[in-house]
Amino acid sequence: MTGVAPEGGELVITPAPAPLSAARPRAPLRRYALTSTRARRAVALALPIALAVLAMFVVLRPPAVQQPAPRPLADQPAKPAGGGPVATAGTARAPYEALTIAQARGRAEQSLTGFLALQVRLEDERNAAVWGAVELDEAKARALAGDALFKAEQYGAALAEYDAALAALQALLAAGEARFEGALAAGAAALRAMDAPAARAAFDEAAEVYPQDARVLAGRDRAAQVPQVKALLLDADRALLRADYDAALASLQRVRAIAPEAPGLGARLAETAAGRAGAERRVLLSAAFGALERGDHGAAAQAFQKTLAAYPNDPAALAGAQQAEQGRLSERLAGLRAAADQAMRDEDWAAAAGRYRQALEIDPSLRFALAGGAEAEQRLALVRGMGRLIADPPLLSAPEEFVAAGELLTRAEAAAESLPESRFSAQVAALEAVLAAAAKPVPLVLTSDGATEVVIQRVRAVGTFTRLELSLRPGRYVIVGSRDGCRDVRKEIVLSADMRPVDVRCEERI
Repeated sequence: MTGVAPEGGELVITPAPAPLSAARPRAPLRRYALTSTRARRAVALALPIALAVLAMFVVLRPPAVQQPAPRPLADQPAKPAGGGPVATAGTARAPYEALTIAQARGRAEQSLTGFLALQVRLEDERNAAVWGAVELDEAKARALAGDALFKAEQYGAALAEYDAALAALQALLAAGEARFEGALAAGAAALRAMDAPAARAAFDEAAEVYPQDARVLAGRDRAAQVPQVKALLLDADRALLRADYDAALASLQRVRAIAPEAPGLGARLAETAAGRAGAERRVLLSAAFGALERGDHGAAAQAFQKTLAAYPNDPAALAGAQQAEQGRLSERLAGLRAAADQAMRDEDWAAAAGRYRQALEIDPSLRFALAGGAEAEQRLALVRGMGRLIADPPLLSAPEEFVAAGELLTRAEAAAESLPESRFSAQVAALEAVLAAAAKPVPLVLTSDGATEVVIQRVRAVGTFTRLELSLRPGRYVIVGSRDGCRDVRKEIVLSADMRPVDVRCEERI
């Protein structure tokens, strides 16, 4: 600082502007004065504090007497580099001029602070001393030129140099980023092409900008793995050619473990999976169609269903399953027909009718089942009807039963023409004998007291009598007697040729 006491006035103290590099020994061009990381960071932290103190001092100092009008910065005389008095008696700067100078200094120092921060990033983080040494030195040279102008208090010119140096570093940073991204893209393209030398070269170039970037490290690792991956892919391709899908899958799984983004890996895995599926499908279909050709339709149907469970809607499996089902049904129908025919021969009409019904449940249009079933049902009905009358001949005493029995015998005789010397024919003969016996009347003798009214149900009322002889067909009859003042009597008899007299009289009083 310098001090001057003007005549008749106060002492004016004005700080002398110190150059930014006044306290630093001048370093060679390639080793700039602020190349130390610790020093650059210290300067970057100290500059804002120094600027604030300087601005406060300039603004708050006492005004000088007879201040001259402020002049533009370009018109101010250059000061010697070593500094000197900034104001003497009669030449002290006015407040506005001092403030303008302080602002110019502040802008210059701010630009230099940005330059230093960017220099740290380029040298410490981007390794610019390796890939951009020339451009970095040129930017430093411009910063040194700005430093010289700053010490000469030519702040406007110093600011221009600092801004130019900062712009040069910004351009260098952008170039480094572009170089890095371009190298990464080239490395990725080389990996896709499985070109290991080109990939290594590209990632080495990227490492000049960001040596420890994760993408660079990963790219270098993948480039180192390219020969092994290429060998494994070649093994997989050869295995696919010979349809050895297990071997192909083993090689591709090793590739996926080493380099999951290897080009063509997904397509080869899909081809291997499709090949394995096709081979498994062919094995299943071969077993199913083999069973179909052997006539083992049950086994064939199961095999086709297994194929469809693994490969739904497979056309060949669907067609085969339909054939197997048709064959199985044909076997089932053939078995039912054979069983029904045998039952017809055995005169087991109920069993035969059941087999024909089962066949019709499978296919209602089967002619053999329709015809055979009708015949079996007819004979079953004839046998049951004849058996009922043969087992209980007295039923034929009823006129309607006798008539129905005659019609039954006629149908049975027609059916028996195709069954000579059979149980059915013998049953027809038995019914014929029963009907013949039922057609011959036999005597029925009734006795009574002459006062009881007698009625033979389903025959006629015979009135009162003491002895009455009738001629009726053998069979079952119900005789009812009634008399005023007495309880009715009811007797059921089975009339036969040797029937004893039947007494009918009412004796119990009511």
